[in-house]
Amino acid sequence: MFDYQRRFGDKFQFWFGSHRCLVFCQMEHAQTIFSDRDTFERAPLALPNFDLLCPNGLMLLTGAKWKRHIRVLLPMLKRAKIISHLETIVECADRIIDQNLHPSQVHRDLITCCQSFTMNVIGFIGFDHDFDIHVNSPIKEAFQDFLFNATLLMMTPWVPRWLWKIYLKFNWKYQRAYRLIHELTEKLVEEEQNKQIDIENERPKNLIASLVSSLNEQVNDEHASSGITRAEMFDEVLMMILAGYETTSAALSWFIFFASKNPQVQQRMKDELREHHLLMTNDLTGVLPLTLDNLSSLTYCECVTKEVLRLAPVAGLTTRIATRDTMIDNAKIHRGQTVFIAIHNINTDTRYWHHADPQQFAPERFLAEDQNYPQFAMIPFGGGHRACIGQELAWLELKTIIVRMMQRGITFEDTPENTGDYDERITCFPKNLVVRVRFDES
Repeated sequence: MFDYQRRFGDKFQFWFGSHRCLVFCQMEHAQTIFSDRDTFERAPLALPNFDLLCPNGLMLLTGAKWKRHIRVLLPMLKRAKIISHLETIVECADRIIDQNLHPSQVHRDLITCCQSFTMNVIGFIGFDHDFDIHVNSPIKEAFQDFLFNATLLMMTPWVPRWLWKIYLKFNWKYQRAYRLIHELTEKLVEEEQNKQIDIENERPKNLIASLVSSLNEQVNDEHASSGITRAEMFDEVLMMILAGYETTSAALSWFIFFASKNPQVQQRMKDELREHHLLMTNDLTGVLPLTLDNLSSLTYCECVTKEVLRLAPVAGLTTRIATRDTMIDNAKIHRGQTVFIAIHNINTDTRYWHHADPQQFAPERFLAEDQNYPQFAMIPFGGGHRACIGQELAWLELKTIIVRMMQRGITFEDTPENTGDYDERITCFPKNLVVRVRFDES
């Protein structure tokens, strides 16, 4: 989108398959669109034809059905609930470090490691279940096959819907993935139902508990109704696992890439940890446990997390659809028209970011001129009432594992093959992430 912005300005249009779309690249545009919930709703074009895979997922819903689902999901993803799982996130980070980050080796599989970490976190926190993710895990392969087809759907909006239905029906990898994921969901639901029989009248503690306790096959969006059906629950479980698997793992992969290119950032993080007596020895002893209080005290580590979310092109765009005719910055928008907000363009715009080059990884910007950046100058999770509901979990996951890796003395070293570039999927990963892992000697 940067080339288009340079050529055509801060607002322009293009055709996405048969859809005419407007793109807005200014912070002020984003603020207007996100703030006007009566005019702009979530656009189905965000994931074209995705309803063939997951028709009842929250991201695709609007109106009364979206409100019904958000009432079930949101309470379990609020900060007050999420922070109680910090110890679990630390344990998942330690598992990945111990099993996968072998010292003095060049690693070409770190994206897979990042995905395993986020999958384990969402398994324990969301579903109280150990997905036991490893290299040849059948369920991991199932999600990868599912994501492959989801990416194809998103990238080929010009392919007729009927053709996609035929393709999915006869694609054995997709059918196998769907069956395995459905069996996993049924297992999670059955386990939770058995727990709720044994423990009556207990408030839901996680996502699967909230979903199961909200089962209601007689829901009707035309009346004041609550709860979700079993089919809707399957899609929400699928959507939550996919979101946890794909998005945070992309941000973590970009952190490793940025860190390998900026050894001074890694050193400064470790210096801060040492100042707070949180840097571990080789035998992992002699330091305080990682708690919310000492995690919050790590100012520079906070800056690093922010900079990853600002600069990493995890989601370059988000979409909304106009529910009535309107106008933004003299651009007419007709009812039913899709608008794109160029998140990554805004996150790196020199008009809003003044410390160093906004295209460069510089966490110290949040301690300097960019400390009080405008609210809509950095929107990695979107904005408004349709912002990412999992952002509190994503933020805590990302900061915790970044701190934990530095706390345990890991250094990511650059290699000639570590060229970055972009691998466009539903989210965007580094295409070439090849780094050497070294453990500091205490």
